[in-house]
Amino acid sequence: MQPVEPVKTFEQQVLERLDRIDVEIVGLKIDLNEISRDVREVKTDAAQNQKWQDRTWDVIKWVGGIASALAISAAIALVGLLIRLAL
Repeated sequence: MQPVEPVKTFEQQVLERLDRIDVEIVGLKIDLNEISRDVREVKTDAAQNQKWQDRTWDVIKWVGGIASALAISAAIALVGLLIRLAL
């Protein structure tokens, strides 16, 4: 013979369901906290990435400015050299 399980009262069933719901809510809270942490990390990474992009463009502009100044200086020197050789 198998042992007979006692019949649970309605209150016991409700309490068990509430306990299961409470456990699920705690699990969801933990999941939401992890998602919030991940979102903060993504925002930080995006901000850092933007900072590096800005620095990269600053360097490109700086190098471009130097290159254009050297090109202008070379052109002036070449014109001066051509004028000197022409005379």
